Amino acid sequence: MTLPSENSVSDPLTALAEILGREAVVTSFDERRFASQDLFFEGELPLAVVSPDTTEKAALLAKWCSENGIAVCPRGGGMSYTDAFQPRGDRSVILDFSRLSRIRSINIENGDVTVEAGCTWAVLDEALAKHGMRARFWGPMSGGTATIGGGLSQGSVTFGSGVAGASANTVKSFEIVTGTGEILHTGSDGSAGTSPFNRNYGPDITGIFANDAGALGIKTAATLEIEPRPALVNGLSFAFNDFDKMSDMLREVRLRRLASEFLAMDADVARQNAGPPNLVEDVKAMWRIGMAAGSVTGAIGRMTRVALAGRRFLDGAAYTAHFMVEGRDKLDMRSRLNAIKALADGGKEIVNTVPLATRAAPFPELPVTHPDGRRLLPIHGVMADAQIKAFHEDYVALKKARQADMDAHQVTIAEFFAGIAGIGTLYEPVFYWPDSQMLYHQRRTPSYLDGVAQKYDANEPARELVREMVQEIVSLMRQHGSTHFQIGRLYPYASTRQGEADRFLRHLKQRLDPAGILNPGALGL
Repeated sequence: MTLPSENSVSDPLTALAEILGREAVVTSFDERRFASQDLFFEGELPLAVVSPDTTEKAALLAKWCSENGIAVCPRGGGMSYTDAFQPRGDRSVILDFSRLSRIRSINIENGDVTVEAGCTWAVLDEALAKHGMRARFWGPMSGGTATIGGGLSQGSVTFGSGVAGASANTVKSFEIVTGTGEILHTGSDGSAGTSPFNRNYGPDITGIFANDAGALGIKTAATLEIEPRPALVNGLSFAFNDFDKMSDMLREVRLRRLASEFLAMDADVARQNAGPPNLVEDVKAMWRIGMAAGSVTGAIGRMTRVALAGRRFLDGAAYTAHFMVEGRDKLDMRSRLNAIKALADGGKEIVNTVPLATRAAPFPELPVTHPDGRRLLPIHGVMADAQIKAFHEDYVALKKARQADMDAHQVTIAEFFAGIAGIGTLYEPVFYWPDSQMLYHQRRTPSYLDGVAQKYDANEPARELVREMVQEIVSLMRQHGSTHFQIGRLYPYASTRQGEADRFLRHLKQRLDPAGILNPGALGL
């Protein structure tokens, strides 16, 4: 295909329609506004939201945008909160992947799947389940909406992270469109006549494009490791009143790779995740939990135990920790459960509602506000074991110093934690405050909160306090050596590179994206 002439920049929408097709260029105000928002941040309105349906068209788009000075801001499922894809100027397009979402191949023999970037984790998991398989890292909790391209560009954890680590660890190969419109394949897929079965064929070029926030290249497809689905799934939960004891248990379970996923939370987060006590939804959840037991007898036992406990597990403890455990057989499962219990120094075992419910419905429709309608904003740091206790102490002191301001503006903070194999612990403070909703919240609020969530007036003073405290906490995390996923434009990255690491990063950006059109500002580039 011949690209539109350079003069077409005076009528860029016509040029985009020539490249992608008129149906792939959306210009309505509401669609552009929605696409430029995440949970908290809003960018400038782009020229259009564009949706190529092939890698070749994505490459033509990148080439034309490079030649005409128009930024390309790749957006996955939009389940972000770090200013990761928001346009910085009106000479931009938001790249939507909803039409580039096919599963290209499932290769059981080689143990991999090749999938396009716009496919959601939930759709991929459903397709693999028909073959008795799954991806080794199989998605975040937001995987019903979050896309594979977004998760691999931003970095993601949850399902499988207790064993496999973060999302990028199980990628074999990327298909990348560069800022000049070239198509690049990584791993063994970069060799003529070789399939993408081996990431580690020579230097790890695949890793360069993982977690890059779309600043180095546009991911159009990825090849992921797959594995047989587990024979048995169970779970354990514990209550703690001491953060250090809970942190020690998370570390020990992670080092031993005893749980497929494990997470912890303070009481406020646990209550939010439990949602409103709706009888119909509880019955549905109970049925899913029961059926996950694998037998009628097991189902009845699980449902009875969870029903008798109700939501009482949320009361009376500062923190709860939850472990999703998989086993090859009953002996393996029993061994893992007993080993985890032996590590619960200072923890009291409680009913395992959270792990059972999490695995029974792994990709729920997540709320984008507190259930009562207040706005929310999570931030996070990934902490090394040697630093997390000292950080926690300083973080608690920071909250205490800010308590009067928080009370004055009705801002509260709760905490969530998750273990990541091979790395450490994700420490996630979550802000809540009364405030008006953006279009993003209006479209993404689940129907089960109808009649539950309240509407609030705009509250700029509280929003400004949240902004200030986010920067204070991120700075504190930096002091304790934290790293981050979903770097976007919120967390420091390029500014923290030193010496040759800094020069290499910037030279790489220049080589792959000489016109600087790929998600300008992401990673601090």
